[in-house]
Amino acid sequence: MSERSPVELTSERSYAPRLTDGMRLDEGDEVARARSRPRRIPHRLPIAVLLFGAIVTALLTWTAASANTSSDHRLLKLQVRQAATALSEALPSIQTPLTAAFDVAAATQGTAAFRQLISPDVGAAGPFLSASLWQISPGPPKPLIVVGAQPLLAAKGETASFFSRVQPGRALTVTPIIGGAAPRLGFAEIPAGHGDTVLVYAETPLPPHKKAVVPKNSAFSDLNFALYLGPKADAATLIERTGPLGGFHAQTSVPFGDTVLTLVGTATAPLAGGSSADLPLIAALLGAALTLGAALTSEYLIRRRRLAETLAAENANLYVEQRTISETLQHSLLPEEIPVIPGTEIAVRYLAGVGGIEVGGDWYDVIPSGDGDALFVVGDVSGRALSAATTMGYLRHAIRAYAPQGGGPATVLGKLGDLVGRADDGHFATVLCGHIDVKSHLLTVACAGHFAPLVKDRHGTRYVDVTIGPPIGVLPRATPVETTITLSPGASVLAFTDGLVERRGEHLDVGLTRLKEAVMASDGDVDDLLGQLVAELAPDGSDDDIAILGVRWLNETVRPAPGSTWPRAIRGASPRPSQESSTSIASMPSGPASRTFSPARPPASISSSLISNSWTARVWRCCCGSRTSSAPRTSGGPNR
Repeated sequence: MSERSPVELTSERSYAPRLTDGMRLDEGDEVARARSRPRRIPHRLPIAVLLFGAIVTALLTWTAASANTSSDHRLLKLQVRQAATALSEALPSIQTPLTAAFDVAAATQGTAAFRQLISPDVGAAGPFLSASLWQISPGPPKPLIVVGAQPLLAAKGETASFFSRVQPGRALTVTPIIGGAAPRLGFAEIPAGHGDTVLVYAETPLPPHKKAVVPKNSAFSDLNFALYLGPKADAATLIERTGPLGGFHAQTSVPFGDTVLTLVGTATAPLAGGSSADLPLIAALLGAALTLGAALTSEYLIRRRRLAETLAAENANLYVEQRTISETLQHSLLPEEIPVIPGTEIAVRYLAGVGGIEVGGDWYDVIPSGDGDALFVVGDVSGRALSAATTMGYLRHAIRAYAPQGGGPATVLGKLGDLVGRADDGHFATVLCGHIDVKSHLLTVACAGHFAPLVKDRHGTRYVDVTIGPPIGVLPRATPVETTITLSPGASVLAFTDGLVERRGEHLDVGLTRLKEAVMASDGDVDDLLGQLVAELAPDGSDDDIAILGVRWLNETVRPAPGSTWPRAIRGASPRPSQESSTSIASMPSGPASRTFSPARPPASISSSLISNSWTARVWRCCCGSRTSSAPRTSGGPNR
């Protein structure tokens, strides 16, 4: 969760007349009156001053108390909303391993790969207590494989009724709270494109006695909260709580699969600060000097407001400075210049994502060979931050070291499998590697979980029909299959990362079609083409980084290989995978991170990260404490 946002303090200026001394009576007259008749009631002016002072003091005390209470209530609502926002941003980590393991099992037509991929996420070190594959039709549901503990849902005999709610391609389906002393929460889904006969199901433990602990160094340590499954705050749907909920409380809900999570919070201490809580007492004590008290109170509130504004400006400056440093570091990891390859025009573009300040893992490179040809690479490392940039850096330099050793793009990518491992490094990478034969107009590409290149020539604009291999770091020693095509003079080839085509809440096919139409309508050299694409497809920037590399053959005579026809497509030595495990990138509805093994696209839904013995305390630790390892995301490319 993010740190507490500075809150602008506002105040109302209090005006009161100055207290003045009453006019003193002449001492002789006073003595004479005292002698004439006894004085039993106070003078009017002292009484008026006392009454006026008491009224003004009471008004100031009431105003200060009301302002403090209102500020506490406003800050409480703000912090509960911030906590709910951080919770919703951490939720997708549940669905990611389930979808990835299901896709691998579907691609390999077996359960061994499912066990291998899901095992790190099951047990004490992972979010799940149990993970399993179930065949739900024909016949009654039966487990194909169970990793970890036996599902509590099956022990209670509720699998048939719950699995009947699961729809292919829909949001993650969540069970009610299962069990008594050791409660669990279950999740099930059928990723789109895999029929309706098999689903993946997992259970995660809830904290014992539904008691959670918020770390003392958390931005939300001044809150007691309760988390409920569903739209109502009922005792039967309580997931966990940190303490009693007394007094004023704030409530909000966030989507969670096919249901919602309801977060209720109360403050355990004054959120506006100790000094603000003492204002009523200060106003009461300074009632005899209303002018000085009003001036001091106004000065205090103004200084607090200016302090908040100063802190906000400093935070904004620090954000800009850190983002500038991140962009500078990112650009320093990319090639300083692109080599000139005779007979071609080559242009590149890199745009950092508009969200966040962390370094991304997108890159491009062009490596010339001694015979006038060149090897080009476009890749994307999962996750962000320095670890992703470091992984990108040594992958780029490793490719530069492997390229002169000989072999085609598939050979180069095959050697990278030992350098990155999702289980060891927490990262994987999607890479497109291509070889340009300038004289023969041959393009040879190998794809490791990345988008296929887009080609524009006199025959039209199309995505190259390539075999999509697993990303680097997912399956060790996996060698992609090469695809070779012959291009006409003046043809252009475009390689890109997911930030160019992916948009939140939009199907990936829409982005791919939009890119294809933009390339089809463009004219001019390749540098103008890349400029037009950035201006048209990302006019306001992109949430994710964008790396684009374009190559255009100059209008020279094609020298096809003997016995070949033009255009042609040549597959590598390995046999083409079956329809279940390979598909053309032009028809794939999702990005490289989650669509490597199958044409299906997992549904976008909300899930949660679980750490320690508290179901939601893991969310606090993820956002306010130590960072968890990076994992692939379900909404397109690795960085989203």
